[in-house]
Amino acid sequence: MRNANKLGYYIWKRINQDQENYRKTRPPNIRGLYFNRSDIDSYIKDYFNYGWDWDDTSKEELQEPNYWDERDVDV
Repeated sequence: MRNANKLGYYIWKRINQDQENYRKTRPPNIRGLYFNRSDIDSYIKDYFNYGWDWDDTSKEELQEPNYWDERDVDV
């Protein structure tokens, strides 16, 4: 059940991120939302392929050779 909650939160997070982007390029559906079934399918594929922390802001992190953050100087 814990994984279902993470998947649900991930889909909710991605929908919120994409609503603003799709508002500029797509007409709203009957419910006033700008995403469709294929978007949700791609969110689920991203979740299982990349992990629950994947979102549009994470794409730049994959381009960098270092996965971990830099070491903090004050620690």
